[in-house]
Amino acid sequence: MSRTVSGTLRRNLYLVLAFVVPTVIYAAILADRQIYPFDPHGSYTVFMIDLNNQYAQFYSYFDQALTGHGSLLFTWRADGGMNFWPIVAYYLTSPFGLLTLFGSDHQLPVLIAFATVLKLGAAGLGMALFLRKFRGGADGAVDKAVIVVLSTAYALGAWSLLYAFNIMWLDALYLLPWALLGVERLLAKGRIASLALAIGLNLVIDFYTGAMICVFVCLYALARYAGVRERFERADFLRTAGKFAAAGAIGGLISAAFILPTYLGGLTQKTKLHADASVDPQKQPVLSLLVRFFGGTSDAGQHTPDIGAATLILVLVPLFFAVKSIRRAERIAFGAVLAFLLLALKIKPLYLVMHGGQMPNAFPYRFAFLIIALLTFLAFRAWVGIDSVKQIKWLGVSAAVWFVILYWGRQSYPRIVTPQVVKFDAVILVAGTALLAFALYLRCQVRPAGEPLPKPLAWMPKPLATPKVGAVLAVAVLAVDVSGSAGLVGQNSIGNLPHGDGSVKTSNWKSGPTTSYGTALSSLQPDNDEFYRAEGYDQNLRTTNDSLRYGNFGFTHFSSLSSGKLHTTMQNLGFAHHDADVWSAHTGATLLTDALLGYQYLVGTTRETADGTIDRLGTTLQKTYENGATNVTTVYKIDDTLPVGFRLTGSDLAGFTAPVPLNDPYAAQEQAFGLPGAFQSMCGAPTVTASDGVTVTQNSDGTSSIKVPAKAPADAAYYSDKIVWQCQSSGPRQVYLYAPTAMPTGLSYVRVDGQNRPVPKAGAVSADKANIPYPAGFANGVQDLGSVQSGSFTVTMSSDHLTLKNTYTVPANPVRGLDPTAVDAKLSQLRTGGVTDVHWNDTGLSATTTGDSAATVFLSVPTIPGWSVTVDGKSVKTTELLGSFTGVPVPAGTHRISMSFTPPGLYAGIGGSTVGLLALGGVWWFQRRRAAGQGAGAPAAGVGAGSGEEQVTEEALS
Repeated sequence: MSRTVSGTLRRNLYLVLAFVVPTVIYAAILADRQIYPFDPHGSYTVFMIDLNNQYAQFYSYFDQALTGHGSLLFTWRADGGMNFWPIVAYYLTSPFGLLTLFGSDHQLPVLIAFATVLKLGAAGLGMALFLRKFRGGADGAVDKAVIVVLSTAYALGAWSLLYAFNIMWLDALYLLPWALLGVERLLAKGRIASLALAIGLNLVIDFYTGAMICVFVCLYALARYAGVRERFERADFLRTAGKFAAAGAIGGLISAAFILPTYLGGLTQKTKLHADASVDPQKQPVLSLLVRFFGGTSDAGQHTPDIGAATLILVLVPLFFAVKSIRRAERIAFGAVLAFLLLALKIKPLYLVMHGGQMPNAFPYRFAFLIIALLTFLAFRAWVGIDSVKQIKWLGVSAAVWFVILYWGRQSYPRIVTPQVVKFDAVILVAGTALLAFALYLRCQVRPAGEPLPKPLAWMPKPLATPKVGAVLAVAVLAVDVSGSAGLVGQNSIGNLPHGDGSVKTSNWKSGPTTSYGTALSSLQPDNDEFYRAEGYDQNLRTTNDSLRYGNFGFTHFSSLSSGKLHTTMQNLGFAHHDADVWSAHTGATLLTDALLGYQYLVGTTRETADGTIDRLGTTLQKTYENGATNVTTVYKIDDTLPVGFRLTGSDLAGFTAPVPLNDPYAAQEQAFGLPGAFQSMCGAPTVTASDGVTVTQNSDGTSSIKVPAKAPADAAYYSDKIVWQCQSSGPRQVYLYAPTAMPTGLSYVRVDGQNRPVPKAGAVSADKANIPYPAGFANGVQDLGSVQSGSFTVTMSSDHLTLKNTYTVPANPVRGLDPTAVDAKLSQLRTGGVTDVHWNDTGLSATTTGDSAATVFLSVPTIPGWSVTVDGKSVKTTELLGSFTGVPVPAGTHRISMSFTPPGLYAGIGGSTVGLLALGGVWWFQRRRAAGQGAGAPAAGVGAGSGEEQVTEEALS
């Protein structure tokens, strides 16, 4: 038994290496980039961009839900109450994600790093299992070594490394080979179970990349059909196509429990895609696309596809089309597949097809991993199939063409083709091509022992002019190519990056923005018999998904499957938002909107002020966490707020049912609360000063325009300006500014001076915490400027980094004051109709309402699909208030309102998945029984004939 196991391991050692080598190389890259724990002294995590802002928090909540502290179907922690199942379906279904269950929240960066490494190892193993289908019989050991190297190139291609932060996409790398093996099994044996399961898992684990893979699998199946059938027979083609379609249908049914609820409850909620932030493939120069095929290239501007894996793969691919042992029909077919994918890089309709019909919101060319897979496959088929010295000459032609492209690319795109890339790829193209040609030449020249060397090699010592030596050199140079390319890309993919999108430090995850920030928010999750919301005050947040991690009920949330309609409403009410409505943040709240949404607590930190205090009327300090003079967290209770629901009648109801004014948050809030003029104008016309050359125009409607020249000034890199409002308050007021178009985002500040405030500090503007970044990434709505008392004060906006060739617009009367007395009076009136005896659970809420007349109860719960609402146990039809909140009609008297959430389409999807699994089991059982009855059976006509393939036992693929 032990001998059998040992022999199996020796024969399949290359498969083990195909898994181990990518993991070791990527672990080394992480160590080099100071990622802990791969570098034991490293201070950085793998968390960057969306992995830091979204997926890490999703996994944190996912782990909590699986351990009994939440529901995977719904959560109150984000978006005011959101359908969480689409988040699970898109982001969290990877089997490697279960690793996050084996550690605490603080260990999540380490666990996700290991999950990433293991996914890339699985990608190498998957590609190796696929490539071994086409291994030649003459030099088995050499081919195994080449499989390891090419599988590593596939696993560590630029797409894998540069998009590693989109951790859910990485599963596609090992799922794709499985699907291709399913196609091979269908063509060889006529069996569909493996293909059906592969399609199902692709769509379950990540339906987005799964859809791309399905398109590619269709193309691959057509091309391989041309290779394995000696001649085209209509009946056979239709029979095979029918089986392929059946496999696809079964796979689709298996995924129904995930895809159907995601479509009905997630994808349909998006209001628009941010096409302006997307790369238009038709505008990208062809050369800029071609240079990204080179190993080691990266593009910080993210305007080109991440294709580079190993430069010698590019040299080998043309040989595939010259190999005579591969049927001409198959070579033509795969040429068409390659052409389709290349054209999809440039032609918008094809680009859309490969992205599921939608322009990607940033991060372009997401299907590039399919091109890497195809190039890897073609390169290996070329290596195995070449059998003529004449064919080898194409290596030189191919290398010469790519050398010209490398030189040309260096001249045109130095940010992509850096000096390091030029040096590395030039050496690889020259020396690597020569060594490949040497190895293939010896492979084709079969020489009896003792016979003199061929004339071209007569100068070499005989011991060196052997196929084994040539093969070793070829594998070695391929290995250098692959590892060097991965190393170059790794320097620009993770860790501390110069362009600012690098990894966050471990300390940021554990104690950002202050050490006790997470502790404070975690303490503010309401008990089941009370309902309130809490968030960081103003711009106090680590990410826009903190509440999912810490447990406070909030509205701040970021994901592409969130409610775009809700975020549009939040934008119109003045909250910070993304143009594509994929996120909105509590930043931008006012005294009125905090009450409207049932906020009861706010958290302050030293991100805003030196001592963590907040300057907001109507709040009382509840608790202070001190972890040092510059590390303070405070918790404030809002003195006057509203319950989660309250009754509306007459004019109050009219204010909530009227269309919400667009992009005018002051008017929107005044209309909703029936308080015309509540946001009082407090300032005169602004005084605008700017650098010479900047044109300032006072418009008749009270706005001001600031036009910046196209060319930079002679004595500076950018122009600057300053806007000053002289203001007067007649009593205590909370002051707000709404001027997101007045200054460049992230490059300007606003401050309030006067009324005993400290004078501006000397030095860097950002060092003075009285200077509030505005507009900023998470502050592009209403900006809370703090409170003032009776008397004069000034508001100043300034920027020393005006964007060239841009025009900024300063709105009329953007500085307003809210009288807390008027606000309290209105809230007191609404509170008399507030709901009582509120009880919530993981998927619903109930409350009691009492009134002398019929009314509509406003609930600060978004009207997402999936809610079932009853009054006294009887189902009622709800109305929509303020554009996206729930209104429940109730008669006079005392009544119990109950809300229960189920993701739309969940039960139908579960039914579909059940049918799919039963069908899969039935097909598998039938095919196994039929195969047993027929014995070993014979492969379908034409399989492998003249294709140079090794016929590997298929049972392992069942």
